[in-house]
Amino acid sequence: MTMPDLTKCPDTATLKSMAVERTGFEDFGDPGRDAGLDALLASMARDTWDGMTEGARELAIDYLVHQLESRLRLMADRKAYAEIAAQEIAAPLIVVGPPRSGSTLLHTMLSLDPDSMAPEHWICREPSPPPATGAPSPTRLEAAGKRMMDLFGLIPDVFITHPYMIEEGSGALAECGSDILSLAFTAQQLWCFWGGDGYRDYLLEADHTAAVGMHRDFLQHCQWGQDGTRWALKGSDHMLWLTELAAQYPDAKLIWTHRDLSQQLASLASVQAILQGLNGHPVSEEARRAQGRKAMQFQWAITEKAMKAREGIGDAMFFDSDYHALMADHVSQIERIYDWAGLTMSGKHADAMRDWLANNQQTKHGKHKHAPEDFGYDADSINAQFAAYTEKFGFGFGIRPAVAA
Repeated sequence: MTMPDLTKCPDTATLKSMAVERTGFEDFGDPGRDAGLDALLASMARDTWDGMTEGARELAIDYLVHQLESRLRLMADRKAYAEIAAQEIAAPLIVVGPPRSGSTLLHTMLSLDPDSMAPEHWICREPSPPPATGAPSPTRLEAAGKRMMDLFGLIPDVFITHPYMIEEGSGALAECGSDILSLAFTAQQLWCFWGGDGYRDYLLEADHTAAVGMHRDFLQHCQWGQDGTRWALKGSDHMLWLTELAAQYPDAKLIWTHRDLSQQLASLASVQAILQGLNGHPVSEEARRAQGRKAMQFQWAITEKAMKAREGIGDAMFFDSDYHALMADHVSQIERIYDWAGLTMSGKHADAMRDWLANNQQTKHGKHKHAPEDFGYDADSINAQFAAYTEKFGFGFGIRPAVAA
């Protein structure tokens, strides 16, 4: 791919032109889905571009153009196959808790139900043609895997924090934010990669209805011709747009995960500091601590927004899942969720979970080392800031409900 002038951050029109040239398609779908890219590029130009190496700039442009190419191909498939738009997305199970709260493990447990459908990395990176037209070729799977590895090659420590990338490669479960909604350039991960304060503010303040519409279109694309009964989904980013999510899927079952903030925030800060390496420079201890402060403040703002949205949606749509209860007895916690959702756990599902857990110990590929003091976190100040959250849910910094025996 011929790169534009790398001395300045490109604009949306430039990247879209590159995607059109590479695919031959011109319809990107709803123009409202460009708002995230506009905000991201404006933030990169103002906040981060000057600090990125040439290699990091090339990586960013390649990633963003590829996402636009995928959008073009998704729209072309939608026109070619009328069955896609006719798909009904009924009563999905959606894990919506914050990052590093056990949401990936919980999503994995839900996905092991034979009746569940769950998106995988390969379909997010190489979505066309739709799965209904045939199984993906080895070449397509290899291309998806290479794209994932090329992106994270600068930051190998990320594989300890996300071991499923090592085990399953392009067949690993995908997330709604970083893997699906990134097609609409609306994802916390993009803030961690290359965004600055402007993009963070966009995520917190914008109406994300158009982006959530992209999410629905993607699920329809994947669902056509499949045998599953319901979607099992996960997206920490959904906390930023719970109102729009509930409006799009009014019969969804939303599972909000919770974890002791001393563990959750430190783990989150550590992961985000690793992702800062995508600017092409080693992450210094000073930069790591600075990202820790940003991570905590952003998580607090997201939590406040999500709690306010939940007040409008109503508690009946939510199940509050305790990370510590999940770790104490995985199968029993999933059974509690199923009882709440009006579902019955099958013996096959329970056996599949036990088999998976037996073969996937948490530290199989190394231990993710982090501690609150690494980021200067203070229990009293954080508990004061998160007081409303602690009062409602019982979780704080060093605070969590007792797990029933």
